[in-house]
Amino acid sequence: MIHPHCPCSRASLEELDRLMAHLPGVLVAHVVFVKPPGVPDDWDQTDLWRRAAAIPGISLSSDDGGAEGLRFGAVTSGQTAVYDGDGRLLFQGGITSSRGHEGDNAGRAAIVAVLSSGGAAPASTPVFGCSLLGNREGA
Repeated sequence: MIHPHCPCSRASLEELDRLMAHLPGVLVAHVVFVKPPGVPDDWDQTDLWRRAAAIPGISLSSDDGGAEGLRFGAVTSGQTAVYDGDGRLLFQGGITSSRGHEGDNAGRAAIVAVLSSGGAAPASTPVFGCSLLGNREGA
């Protein structure tokens, strides 16, 4: 889940790009941009949307009204969830080590480990980003 105006989320997208390159054909990614009620139609079409669209092998969607984010319990931009083919949660959390920080981190390592090992107990890490519930730039 991404807040389209959260500057911290650029690092999450860069980490997702690294994961997709490291796990080609293993990881299928869907990036959901939260769009609060009452904002203009193109509110989520930001540079973050364009950056996400440039990552090979991912799909994008808008979460009009934030219902999908709430369904998955996401409240912070950068919230990431990994499920296996049977719909079992394998990982939930962030894929950066702090707000806006790229580089080695526990979230990326956990995803690589769980997808390489065939699945273990669900892993989780903290999420660092802006609130998904804000509708202002910089939320």
